[in-house]
Amino acid sequence: MYQVLFWPLAGQTRVALLTANRKSTSRRRAIDLGAGSTAMTALRQPLLRILMLTLFGACAFLLPAQNIDIQSDEDKPLEERLVYTRQNTFNAGIHSQGFGAGFKIGKIKSIHVTRNWEAEVISLHSLKEIKTVNLSQYNSRPFVYGKLNSVYVVRFGYGEERRVFGKPYWGGIETRWTYEAGASLALAKPYYYYVVTYQPNSTGGYIETIEEKTFEQGIDILGKASFIKGIGETRPSPGVHASLGLSFDIGKSRTTVQAINVDVKAEYFPLGVSIMDSERNKKVFVTFMLSYNWGSRFNNY
Repeated sequence: MYQVLFWPLAGQTRVALLTANRKSTSRRRAIDLGAGSTAMTALRQPLLRILMLTLFGACAFLLPAQNIDIQSDEDKPLEERLVYTRQNTFNAGIHSQGFGAGFKIGKIKSIHVTRNWEAEVISLHSLKEIKTVNLSQYNSRPFVYGKLNSVYVVRFGYGEERRVFGKPYWGGIETRWTYEAGASLALAKPYYYYVVTYQPNSTGGYIETIEEKTFEQGIDILGKASFIKGIGETRPSPGVHASLGLSFDIGKSRTTVQAINVDVKAEYFPLGVSIMDSERNKKVFVTFMLSYNWGSRFNNY
């Protein structure tokens, strides 16, 4: 008489046959139904070892073949191993409504963040300006018809540079976000023309004279007057500005800065700025600027 029992043990199913006639010392015989799974496991382990050894050997063979010259810190010049805390740069560039130049005094907080105090002077033109000449007059100077003021803007601000992508060990380009905000002061100098005027004389005729005047509808313009004319009549207009952009540092050394910046700047003047007769007291200006920055990184000690 036999009794069949089933129970799980270590992920396998075992069948035990118990003899009924030997109750005191029953003999158990186990039949391992998981022999196939055990065989697969035993076969998989040596295959995994062979694969790992193959990959390790391939890496050991290919890495020397790359011939990569990674220079250690001890082999680099001293100026390349120091950590710098200061960064001063100059910049010059063009924007969608003029040109400008300025400088930045920066403090390097970490490899990711540099904070700058900035100052900049730009010229501000109108998109409606069209330079022309008076073809009826010989050797006339070019001028912009309808222009009221030549405008220059002085900016003072505070901003940050935040690293997005650093330079690889072999060099390359470092990319940074830049943002800045601050105060603006627009200086509007009246734009003068050489104008022909006619004054009646005692004989009933007219005397032709040339005067320097600002723009009026219907005037007979000969050309643009001297730049210094009207400097004493310059009028200020305060405002605020903010900018956002990207900086691409292409410098080959950690001690030098050579970067190309692309920025968009927004400016607001509560009192307005008049450049052209057709758009008086314009308050908001948005410009796109491309500039080249150069300078150095150093320590004060």
